[in-house]
Amino acid sequence: MINRRRLLLGGALVSTLGVYSHQRGIRYPWLSFEHSALAATVLSSDQLDLDLRDAIAVDSQTIRATAPEPSILIGRLEGSASVKVLNLANNAILKIDASASADIEEEVDGTARIVHIKRASQGTALKWSLPVTDGFEFAVMGDTGGGPELAWTLKRAHELGAQFLLHLGDFNYNQGEYDSGIEQFNNAKLPCYVAIGNHEFHDGGLIYDKFLSQIGPMNQVFELAGTRFINIDTAVDFLPAYSGHRGALFNSLMKAEPFNGEQIIFTHRPLQDPKPHDDHEIHGLGEVDWLVRQSHKLGVSTFLCGHVHHSAELEYQGLRQITVGEGLGYEDLVLQKPVAKIMMASVEPHKKLVHRWVDLNMPWSEHQNPIHLRQLKSGNLQRQLEWFMQLQKNMKTA
Repeated sequence: MINRRRLLLGGALVSTLGVYSHQRGIRYPWLSFEHSALAATVLSSDQLDLDLRDAIAVDSQTIRATAPEPSILIGRLEGSASVKVLNLANNAILKIDASASADIEEEVDGTARIVHIKRASQGTALKWSLPVTDGFEFAVMGDTGGGPELAWTLKRAHELGAQFLLHLGDFNYNQGEYDSGIEQFNNAKLPCYVAIGNHEFHDGGLIYDKFLSQIGPMNQVFELAGTRFINIDTAVDFLPAYSGHRGALFNSLMKAEPFNGEQIIFTHRPLQDPKPHDDHEIHGLGEVDWLVRQSHKLGVSTFLCGHVHHSAELEYQGLRQITVGEGLGYEDLVLQKPVAKIMMASVEPHKKLVHRWVDLNMPWSEHQNPIHLRQLKSGNLQRQLEWFMQLQKNMKTA
C-alpha cells in the first residue's frame, strides 16, 4: 500500500509540475516545455565583460544586433579589446556616453562594425542610433529557404532602398540551409530581423537552439520613428496560449506606459489562412483568440505573417492581416511567369503603416530550392514539373 506520506509527496509533485507547466508553457508538436530564457545577452571574455541590449553574443568576440538601435555597456575592460557587431544599418551612428574619457574607434565593414576599445572606464555606454525620426521604408518577406531565393530577396530589398528586412520565418527547408541562411543574413547589405518559423523550430526534433544562439530571441520588441515592432513566436502551438516568453512579453507591454504610435506584430503563422479551404494557420487551443485580444488591448493594427506561400490581405476580427510568403517564388513556377511580390512598407510618426506590393523579379536561375519539386509533385502539376526540371537541366548545361 502507498502510505500517506508518499501519497502527499506525489500529490505535491504533481501539483508543482502543473503550476510549472502552466506558467512556463508547453509547445507542440514535438511536445516540450518552453525554452529557458536567452542567456546570450552578456559577452564575456578574458579581457572584457559587456552587457548587451537588443543584441546577443554569438561568441566571445562577436555580437549580433537584434534591433536597429542596440547598445553595449562596458562592465569590465582589461587592457584593450576588439569586438565585431553584426546586423547594423549603414546609416547607424555610434554614440559614446562615458563618465570618464574613453578611447574607442569604429571600423565599418558593410553591415558589420569592428569596435576597437583601447581605453574605457566601467559603465561606458555605446549606442547606435538611426537618423530616421521622420520615417522610413522597410521590406517584408517570408518563406525564402536559405539558398539562392533568400539571396535574391536580400538583394531586391536593398535595391528598393529598404532600411531593413523583416523576415517572417522559414529560411530552413533542407539540409544545410540553417547555416547558409544565417550566413546570408549576417552578410546582407541591410539588417534583417527574423521571426522564427516552424522549420527553424523543429525538423525531426527540436533545432531552435541555433536560432537563439545565432539569430536572437523568439519574442522581442523594438521602436523606431515612433513605431513599435513586436516580434511574436508562432512557430508551433502554445499550451496554455498565454504562457512562456510570449505571454511574458505581452504582460510587460501591458504594464508599460501606453504607446501612442503605430504598432505592428510580425510573426510566422497567420491568424487565418488567406487561401480558401486551406488551414495553414495557428491551431493552438484558444491561441488565435488570445492573440487577437492582446493585440487589441495594446492597440496593434497590423499583423504581418508568412507560412502560406502566397501574398494576401484580409481583415480578421478588427486586425489587418497581411500575409507575405512568396519568398520561394513558387507561384512563378505554377503560372510559368514571374508573379511573386515583396512587400515594401513605410512608417512615419503618428501615422498608420502604408504598404505597397512590388515585383520580386526573381530570375529563373534563382528558383532552385528542392522544395519546388516536392510541391509540384504533391500538387499533381505535371506540366509545370516537367517544365521546371527542363529549366534546371538547361541551366546546368548552359
